[in-house]
Amino acid sequence: MPGFDRISELPESLISQILLHLPTKDSVKTSVLSTRWKNLWLNVPGLDLNCRDFPFDNNVLIDFIDRFLQFSPESRLLKFKVDHSRDEIIKFPDRIRDAVNRGIRVLDVVSNTYYQDADDGLVYPCIEFMPLNLYTSTTLVSLKLSFSGLQDPGFVYMPCLKFMHLREVRWHSSGTMNLEKLVSGCPVLEELIYLHDDESVVTRVRSRSLKRFSIPSEHSISCFRRVVQTFEIDAPGLEYMSLKEDHFDRFVVKNLTSLFMIDLDIKFIFGFGRMFRNEIRDFLTGISSVSHMIISHQTVKALHIYSKVGPIPKFNNLSRLQAEFPSSLLQFLPAFLESFPNLKHLILVNPFMFLA
Repeated sequence: MPGFDRISELPESLISQILLHLPTKDSVKTSVLSTRWKNLWLNVPGLDLNCRDFPFDNNVLIDFIDRFLQFSPESRLLKFKVDHSRDEIIKFPDRIRDAVNRGIRVLDVVSNTYYQDADDGLVYPCIEFMPLNLYTSTTLVSLKLSFSGLQDPGFVYMPCLKFMHLREVRWHSSGTMNLEKLVSGCPVLEELIYLHDDESVVTRVRSRSLKRFSIPSEHSISCFRRVVQTFEIDAPGLEYMSLKEDHFDRFVVKNLTSLFMIDLDIKFIFGFGRMFRNEIRDFLTGISSVSHMIISHQTVKALHIYSKVGPIPKFNNLSRLQAEFPSSLLQFLPAFLESFPNLKHLILVNPFMFLA
């Protein structure tokens, strides 16, 4: 029938679930459709806000969040997602604390705000420290934080958390145990994406449940560091790993017996001493169970240097390989391929082919 409104005939509970998948600004727009729709957006079990949609006044955003949270204070929230890019929002972590207490399953906070540090003149992200009750959420399934601050973890137990994305988070104080404590308190964690942003000498991940792990590319200007920074992972259930970062100097892998696919874009520390040989050898041996490998030209270059001081271990399970091979390293290709005796699919890419 022409003009028949089928959506309005749906139960309010189903409409709320549909609106949950929209940004909150679009949910609010439905309030003009009819009297019935006027307050339906307030019954949606989640918020998805971007500060760019508000006037340049932090109080307006906070007032909006408060109105939403107070409309039905006893109901559960499923999602709390806020992307803000202005100055620090006063008492914003208090709203996150309230949302955690309301049983949220998804928490996604992005803060792109920067401020000028008066002491050294460098630009740093604005830090908003997450509330401590985050560490004991019994409902959280997905946690994504960018440029946020994390308190030093004491007791951590998040029994439902499966997805954790931490992008340039700042710990209240640097320590080698921060990330390790956080991950160890998540017994069903399956996916971890971690972009490093502290000065810990050693960053360690230990998990029996972890299946996917990534360190994405930072795309920042490298600066001189006085100490060697090491990343260590011990995850017997890990199936996929992507390492694309220059922040760490050393990578230590342990018990990666289930690893199926790896994507490498790392340089290691160049050198010809015993430590260099042992580190590269142990790393390659630790990932030698993979069946599918993607490798960048800078990692190929590191392996070329290593091949002059030690043999590359055999990857007997590897059947699929995609490698960036610049023309300057083609003489290394035959020796490189000898390490993959059961290779079935090979893709070679010249990373500099389209550069002028």
